[in-house]
Amino acid sequence: MSAPGAGGMVVDASVSAAWFLPDEATPYTEAALQATAALPVWVPALWLLEVGNLLLSAQRRRRIRDAKRRELVARAQALRLNVDREPVAMRVVDDLAALHALSAYDAAYLELALRRNLPLATLDDALLKAMTATGVERAELPAVPG
Repeated sequence: MSAPGAGGMVVDASVSAAWFLPDEATPYTEAALQATAALPVWVPALWLLEVGNLLLSAQRRRRIRDAKRRELVARAQALRLNVDREPVAMRVVDDLAALHALSAYDAAYLELALRRNLPLATLDDALLKAMTATGVERAELPAVPG
C-alpha cells in the first residue's frame, strides 16, 4: 500500500458510496473522505454518473427518501474532488477491462490511476487484483479515530 503523496489519489465508487450511505462506512472509507479536505482526490467523470445512479437506486430501494437523495446529491457536488475530464480512448478502457476481468467502470478508475501515477482507494476485490497486476498501489489511509 502507498500513502497518497502530493499528487493525491484516485477514489472509486466502492469507497465513495460509503460517504453517502453510512451503513456502508468503514474506517478506510472515512479516512478517504477526510483526505478530500487535504489532498487532491481524483475521480473520472464517470464518478458523477455512478454516484447519481447509486443515490437514485438507494431511493428506489427505499433506503433513502427523495429529500435525502437531493441532500446527498448536493453534498456530493460540494465535495472537493478533481474530476478528470481528459478524453480517454474507449479502446484503452476496453483493453484494461478485458485483460483484468473488470467492468468498464472499474477499468476507468484503473486507467486514471495509471495515467496520473496515483494510488487508488478501492474496496473492490477484482480491481485490487488488477491493481497488483499493473503496479498501481492501493492508497494507504490512516484510520479515523472513533
